[in-house]
Amino acid sequence: MEEEREAVEGVKLHRKGRVMKAQSVQSEDDVFLFQGGGRSTGIVKFLEPLSPLLNYFECVIVNKGRDTAIGVGCGERSYPMTRMPGWNRNSCGYHADDGKLYHESGMGRAFGPQCTTGDRMGCGVTFDTGLDRGMVEVFFTKNGNQVGEVERMKRPLNGVYPLIGLHSVGEKVRYLGHWRRTADGATEPMEEDESPENRWLRCNGVRFLDNGLLLEYAGMGGGVQDVGIAQSRYPVNRTNHYFEIEIVEEGSLGAVAIGLGKTTYPLHRHPGWNTGGVGYHADDGKLFKGRGQGDPFGPKCTAGDRMGCGVQFELEAEEEVGSESEESDTEQDVELERPVQQRLLMGDGTESEGSDISEESYSDDSILGDMLLPDPFLIPPGLGRGGPFRFGGGRRPFGREQMMEAAVLRRMAQRQREGGRGREARPDRRTCIVYFTKNGEKVGEVDCEVPRGGFYPVVAMLSQGEKIRVNFNPLTG
Repeated sequence: MEEEREAVEGVKLHRKGRVMKAQSVQSEDDVFLFQGGGRSTGIVKFLEPLSPLLNYFECVIVNKGRDTAIGVGCGERSYPMTRMPGWNRNSCGYHADDGKLYHESGMGRAFGPQCTTGDRMGCGVTFDTGLDRGMVEVFFTKNGNQVGEVERMKRPLNGVYPLIGLHSVGEKVRYLGHWRRTADGATEPMEEDESPENRWLRCNGVRFLDNGLLLEYAGMGGGVQDVGIAQSRYPVNRTNHYFEIEIVEEGSLGAVAIGLGKTTYPLHRHPGWNTGGVGYHADDGKLFKGRGQGDPFGPKCTAGDRMGCGVQFELEAEEEVGSESEESDTEQDVELERPVQQRLLMGDGTESEGSDISEESYSDDSILGDMLLPDPFLIPPGLGRGGPFRFGGGRRPFGREQMMEAAVLRRMAQRQREGGRGREARPDRRTCIVYFTKNGEKVGEVDCEVPRGGFYPVVAMLSQGEKIRVNFNPLTG
């Protein structure tokens, strides 16, 4: 164990205690042992996605077992627990037994050297804003040295999760930790580069002071369109889930706000004024969630006060997945590919061909409600006149079966309009509790749906003279 730690000396490890694993995998602390039989596969999936600050992890092969059928990689949040890394969509993996790279396929390609007992295998992701939207670069290592070429992969909408796969009797690996690393082998300090560009993703109408942690309003201050806003470069997660601002100067109106927003939240709107955002406002103490009208929530805040925003993510249903059936996992995987909205086609002769719904439209509650089922659906064009009704890409008469399915979808849409969340329509939806504080004391909380791409910390001001100081790490863990 000491030798393994010396191999990564000088690197600040970040251990993650929560993992999801198949029943065929036994664990003790950071050691995972495969005890399945036959052709079964066991996956260890970490419940924290990789992030720009912790983008790399390693494990060491303690025992290669019968076949050395060990793999490391990354995949989406819903990756099946009985499929080796890289075998299924939205995943990529490097396998020890043959040294091949697997990318969304059960057929690997020549990539790097094989690995055996004592070797360290690592996987990292580069979150480069210069890449095409929705893409990441994945790299792999053996004993700290990069293997093969960097592989470009589609970025799963709910995050990129570390995976370790075991596939034969006796295999044992020890997880060594997460840290920050570049593909060329340079380990980077955990501290961020102290510049505004490395703290903030987008901004408008603000001036950065003190390495980007002190923000001053730089807008015109003439109306509601003159919001000065800054959005953090990194979304909140289970490790970094709370941040605060201190009102240094309240300015002429004290219109300071703190909250969360989706990746594409408008840069001229206060937190919570638009869909995909939620915010607590200092001037009136109100909570804004997806609309420009706030609700009574908590006390007002003024100069010297600290305002905080945190997230409690939903718990995983189980930390151990008991299914050993590949078919059940595969069927679930396929089902998630095409949501109800994509299978539903009206009788206008158009067809989606299974194309993806954009991030913005899919995460927008109002649009989602319209897409689910408009009221005219009960009387489709052509019904009663012999016209065809196109459903799920097929052309057939609109009969009793389709009417029953239509009724189910209508009830789902109705529940959503009445305040229900229509859970069946969003198999991949994630919920969380967003809470706000004043001077360290909890003010209140609200249930929210996590937008695709994550929730990003957002701070805003609206009048001359306002100045705030941001603390991204007052509480972690």
